[in-house]
Amino acid sequence: MAATSKVPCAKCEKNSGILTCDGCLEKLCRRCFNNHRQDLSKELDNVVYQHDMLKQQLEMPNENDSHRLLKQVDKWKNDSIDKINHLAGQCRTDLVKLLDKNKDRLTDRFLKITNRVRKGRDDDDYDERDLSKWMNELKELKDELIEPSNFRVEENKQQSSWIQKIRVHEDFRDQAKDGYSKLQFSSLSPAKPPPAGTQLKPSSESEAYPTNLSNEENKIIEKLRSNNTTILNVASKNISYTGAKAIAEALKTNQTLTRLYMSNNNISDAGAKAIAEALKTNRTLTDLDIRSNNISDAGAKAIAEALKRNQTLTGLYMENNNISADGAKAIAEAVKKHKVYY
Repeated sequence: MAATSKVPCAKCEKNSGILTCDGCLEKLCRRCFNNHRQDLSKELDNVVYQHDMLKQQLEMPNENDSHRLLKQVDKWKNDSIDKINHLAGQCRTDLVKLLDKNKDRLTDRFLKITNRVRKGRDDDDYDERDLSKWMNELKELKDELIEPSNFRVEENKQQSSWIQKIRVHEDFRDQAKDGYSKLQFSSLSPAKPPPAGTQLKPSSESEAYPTNLSNEENKIIEKLRSNNTTILNVASKNISYTGAKAIAEALKTNQTLTRLYMSNNNISDAGAKAIAEALKTNRTLTDLDIRSNNISDAGAKAIAEALKRNQTLTGLYMENNNISADGAKAIAEAVKKHKVYY
């Protein structure tokens, strides 16, 4: 009967491998196995060291001027200021030259008037017509000195922006673990205004909405009904879910509002659901801010469902609500059709 062959140690290859490491799955002799455990212990010490270093950084107060991203913003600001100062310096130099040239021209005209006035006075040869003419000429020169008619400073609106705007983005990655924070997306097709003459039907639910609105909420509703407001900022106005429902009803017929800022109120899930219903038919709103409004998963899921039908909203802000991973996931699934950019 043939003897069973022994597996050599994966490290020294001299002794038999009698112990297996569960991590690397190598068979090792006892001596090499003990050395292997010592090496792993040293690696663990390094992990603990890195852990403690990171813990210290997390516990340290933020230093507003030290973070790389803050320095990036400061650099953009300084570069933009340098560009503005350089262009302003060029314009000032050109303008001073033109002002001096204009002043010389006006001085020549002024001397001619001076000679005519002096001659008329010396010769006692003037009447009402001369006085009126000289006065008008002096007024004209004064106006030209204050506001030249042959040159001006103007913005070049045809030129593309030479100072690029910057903004802060928060990625949606891992937010399903941490709780929904902020989202920006763009629709598959460009936002289209409603066809000329389109009349949107008011919702039949409006009759069921409470009418006990505050004076502030009534003013807001009137602004929306006027159809001449494009940006409405009602942050921190103590708007409850009843006010949110009234705003939602007005949104269904409003054809001008593009940005609605409602952060730091208390619209709760009921208000969020009403806003969601309005989003299904509204064709103009591009930005909606409902941060810090005591909205939970129910409200988030209603918004998510509305996003599947809405094709104009491009900015949605919902951080600092009570939205869990389920609500965040619903929003994330809804915006997949809207080409989410991070």
